[in-house]
Amino acid sequence: MDSLVVRVNDDILNIDEKFHLDDSIVSLQYRRVPSDIQHEFNTNGTVIPITLNGDNTYTLPCKSKLVIKGQIRRADNNAAFAAEDEITLINNAMMYLFSGMEYSLNDTSIERVAPCLGQVSTMMSYLSQPDDFNSSEGLRYCCCKDTSVNASSIEFEESGNNAPAAHYRPTKNQEYNSGFATRKRFLFSSDPRGSFSFSIPLSNIFGFAEYKKVIFGMKHSLKLTRCGDNDALYHAAGVPDGKVDITDISWYMPIVKPSPEYIVGLRSLIEERKSLPLMFRARTPNTTPVSQNRLFNWRIGVKGGAEKPRWIIIGFQTAKSLNQTANPALFDHCNVRKASITLNNTNSYPSIELPSNFASNNYDMFYDMLVDFKKEYYGIDSLVGGSQVNFPTFKALFPIFVFDVRKQDDQLKNGVMDIVSYFEFDDNVPANTIAICLVISDRLYNLSSDGQNMGVISL
Repeated sequence: MDSLVVRVNDDILNIDEKFHLDDSIVSLQYRRVPSDIQHEFNTNGTVIPITLNGDNTYTLPCKSKLVIKGQIRRADNNAAFAAEDEITLINNAMMYLFSGMEYSLNDTSIERVAPCLGQVSTMMSYLSQPDDFNSSEGLRYCCCKDTSVNASSIEFEESGNNAPAAHYRPTKNQEYNSGFATRKRFLFSSDPRGSFSFSIPLSNIFGFAEYKKVIFGMKHSLKLTRCGDNDALYHAAGVPDGKVDITDISWYMPIVKPSPEYIVGLRSLIEERKSLPLMFRARTPNTTPVSQNRLFNWRIGVKGGAEKPRWIIIGFQTAKSLNQTANPALFDHCNVRKASITLNNTNSYPSIELPSNFASNNYDMFYDMLVDFKKEYYGIDSLVGGSQVNFPTFKALFPIFVFDVRKQDDQLKNGVMDIVSYFEFDDNVPANTIAICLVISDRLYNLSSDGQNMGVISL
């Protein structure tokens, strides 16, 4: 038995433990990088480039962030909305102002998240952030999740003449949406009304932000493709449509200055022409319309080489786009009965059928797959940080179907990967329904050197 036991001692007895001193970095300062154009921020289809020439500098893109400033106003007369108007930006609205974003190093495209940038970044937020994110730092990103499908910031019904009466009880407004109310209150507290400045970490957008190392001497480029405003705004019936007037887009990039002895070591790697691995989990979106029947088979795509799918995330939305009285930050379960993913028409995920019935609240296995993602992807136990999506709201607001496809046999580890999703519904899918998919897959590059500068080679 003793051979199976490792004896340890309490840390308070380690009185001779050495002090850990880290002085490897002299400074870490953010540099503001304005967009290459200073106008046309609000024209549908405009590509907005932002470029940082990182000559002789160590950059840390994983900690970089986009700062977007602007104001929401009435579309008909350009005036600010009245205080009583029930309108605000949707949850994660900044990402719905762009159809896609692309990150490049030395003009080599590293990752492109398009189409459906808004929906897929919202799904990732629901899957990864804890519930208190909405009441703490989330609003800095324009993130505060909805608690109902309604555009209502009024928490209690008007009492009329009943308030003074004995045994009076206030009546809760059944359409009240706490997330909507919080976002509206924040926007409408500004002067001029509707003004905003949101700071979005690149980790909310790109899987590339998982690369936690400095990059030396390379040009970093972002391309943001502007789309219309309708998906970013949400209002009640009878309220005039709004518009989003972006006045500034800037990229804040950390510039790292290592201590002299570390500069010598880092420079030697470059001078020796070492090949440095750059690996992360890339995010690739896709979307397709869903026909009005009970079966839906979707060939999502084909991947090969070193890029292997690890998670497939799918959500459905019915009539939630291009209309400011709809909310594309919410999803629909469409009465899914069965769901699975196959790779190369052989391996099925999950390996057994998980029949559900949303009408009778039988969807716990699909919910478990959503909750497990955070633990498996980030290594965060549910005791440390819970999910934004509780069990009832999975059905009502955020039915997101997560398929863990990491376990693959030898046949799937080499060659082309064909990805197909299979869904069966209890009823015909409603008209104007789309499916949105996010494939998370391994992506590996090499950072190479010519002895003086770094470059990128794809494996």
